[in-house]
Amino acid sequence: MKKTAVNNLSRQRGISSAGVLLIAVLLGLFFTVGLKVGPLYVDHNLITGLCQDLIDNGEANGMTVTEVRDRISSTLRINNVTDFDLNSIRMRKENGEAIITVAYEKRVPLIANLDIVATFDESLR
Repeated sequence: MKKTAVNNLSRQRGISSAGVLLIAVLLGLFFTVGLKVGPLYVDHNLITGLCQDLIDNGEANGMTVTEVRDRISSTLRINNVTDFDLNSIRMRKENGEAIITVAYEKRVPLIANLDIVATFDESLR
């Protein structure tokens, strides 16, 4: 019985080179997608956070859309977010309270002719 266990252990050699290649390709794809998609969500969270701060402080109630866009633009410049279209920010007022809508689409090239398209549409009260 011991001899069978020893023989089975001597036949095991580890992972094949094809298995290592497959794991390397999958990890590379995972990290590539993560490095492309991650900044999209970081920038979106920054933009919506700025808008939500304006609403929470009550500042947005006394501001025009242009003033809101200027305030967000200056903060985005500081944080090195350069490719955001400020026309994606809209504001309306209901019952004296500001509602800011941030709706835009981002397209990021992934590999060759494949792109990642992220669509954001959020209303903040």
